[in-house]
Parts: sequence; structure tokens; C-alpha cells
Amino acid sequence: MRAVGFDRHGDPNVLRVMEFPDPRPSPGEVVVRVLATSLNRIDAIVRRGYPGIPVKFPHVPGADIVGYVESAGPGTDLGDFRIGDLVLVSNVWGCGSCRFCRAGMEDHCPSWTMPGFHVWGGYGELVRVPVKALVKAPRELSINELAVLPLAYSVSWKALRVANVGPGDWVLVLGGSGGIGTALTILTKALGARVIAVTTRPSLLKSLGADVVVGYDREELMRLVNENTDGGVDVAIDSIGDTLPMALEAIRPGGTVVAFGVLGKSPIVQVDIRRFYLRHTRLIGIHNASKAYLREVIDFMVSKGIKPFISRVATVKEAPTLHELMESRGVVGKVVMRHEWD
Repeated sequence: MRAVGFDRHGDPNVLRVMEFPDPRPSPGEVVVRVLATSLNRIDAIVRRGYPGIPVKFPHVPGADIVGYVESAGPGTDLGDFRIGDLVLVSNVWGCGSCRFCRAGMEDHCPSWTMPGFHVWGGYGELVRVPVKALVKAPRELSINELAVLPLAYSVSWKALRVANVGPGDWVLVLGGSGGIGTALTILTKALGARVIAVTTRPSLLKSLGADVVVGYDREELMRLVNENTDGGVDVAIDSIGDTLPMALEAIRPGGTVVAFGVLGKSPIVQVDIRRFYLRHTRLIGIHNASKAYLREVIDFMVSKGIKPFISRVATVKEAPTLHELMESRGVVGKVVMRHEWD
């Protein structure tokens, strides 16, 4: 099979087209022929090297996977799936036996596995995954639309659900123009809530339905929060990391801050602990999203006729250029990479 991978950590130029033997599924596994993947910040983080999680070289990144079930391992029970089915692959699966996995919370599993991170992912033509990670693809969404859902849209949906976002709520989205930020804006508006988006691309976020847009100036943000809300936003969602103090300042008493991801310069953030206990603030940390959240967001989007925001469709061979663009903050929304090699 062909794949875009790397055999050492480094800049985008370490990515190159490679050829490998086709993967063979073990019992309980299938091989998926990948039609498309999408660009995610985690792809670049893994390429550069993630502290504490070693990568065995060569490595094939790609957290998002949509494709056809090509083959199954010996004695594998496919359940409701069949060879040839169009499927998505969940962006996380667990050991299957711990108390979290038994409760359908595999994103909490201490031994969680993520495609493109711990194991090879969607930058390859073929990928080997457990049957338990498969999700049936709806006919109402195109291949390109499906390719952006497993990570950005499922984890955004999880953030909104754990914060109990509902109609009329004010939601602060920090990092509005990226894949997560645009997903959060689209889904929040579909839930009937209102959005204050912190972004460097105000016109884009306005076009996606954001009620208020603002740059990263703290004083201007607080002015707009005070003008538009009754004592602060109900929910603040921060996927950047070093903007957490802005989220805590903007939240109303009793509000909820959801934090996930580190896209800023450092994972270390200094905050005043009094902002939690004196204002009854809830802080929830999340990462990835279980298969249940992926199924939920698919059903929600199909029922509401919601389409994800895709700014560009490219090929997986263009990954080095796209990684460079992403790391220079030149990517907005989601970028799809098709497996078109000729």
C-alpha cells in the first residue's frame, strides 16, 4: 500500500510518500480502504514528537478515517457490518475490559488508542482497526463531509454535551477559525445557543452564525461579554490552552469552562484559583470522544441538515504543504485529503 508517513520527527518536510506491505487483520480486526482523511493539529504534534508517547518508526499519521471495509481477520464477528460497507473509524478505542470501556466510555480508558497517534492512521491507503471502532456512515453526507467528523466534530459535540449547552445559552469559543472552532460555532448555533467567537477571522465566523466576534484582546473581549450577557457567558470552551485565563474571566458565576488541547506556546498556564471557588466555576477537561459521541453528532447533523465547514479539498500527497500551512496558521475550518494518487 501507499501512504504518507515519516521515519523521524521534524518539520513538515519529513513527510513523504512510502510503500508498505498491505496490513493483515488479526481476529477482531478489519482492514479499511481509506477514501479520505482530514488535516488535524494532532497530526503535526505527532510528527514533531509528543512527550511521553513514543512513536515507532516509520509512522503513518491521520486521526480521521472514512472508507470501505475491505477484509476481516480470521473468525472476526462483524456484527452489523459487512465487507464493502462505508464506515467511519472512531478517533479513540479502549481496552474493552476496564470499567470505563464496559460503560461505553472508552475515551476514559487508561489504555486508550488513537489512530494516527498510537497506531497507523488515515494517511495510508489501508488501515487496520478493531471492529469495535467502526461506525456506519450515513448516506446523507458526502465522503468529504464524513472525513472531517471523527475528531473535530465528535470532540466539539462532546464539549457541548458535557457542558449541557442549551437554547439561549451564551457560549464563548476560543480559537474560532480552526477545525474545532468552526465545528463548535456550527453545532452551538444548531442547539439554539449564542456564540461569542474569539478569532482572527471575524467575517468567516460571522458567516457561520457567530453572534459576536472579537480578537484576542482581553479588554475588548470583556467589554463585549459585559455588553451582551447577563454577568458573563454560560459556557467557555478553550481548545488552545494559554487562553484559559480569558475563559475564566469571561465566565458567569456558576458557569462551565471546558478545556482540551494545547495549541499555544506552553501547556503550563497560571490562573487565580479564587476564580473557581469564589465564582462556583466548573472546569471540565476532555480529550477525544467515545464512539457514542460520534454517533450522536452524526445523527444530530443529519436530522438538522447541518453540513461541516470545509475550506479545501486536497490529496494526501499534499500533506507536507498542508502541514506547513497549518503550522503557520494558514488553515481555516477543515481541510480534506483524498486518497487520489494518480
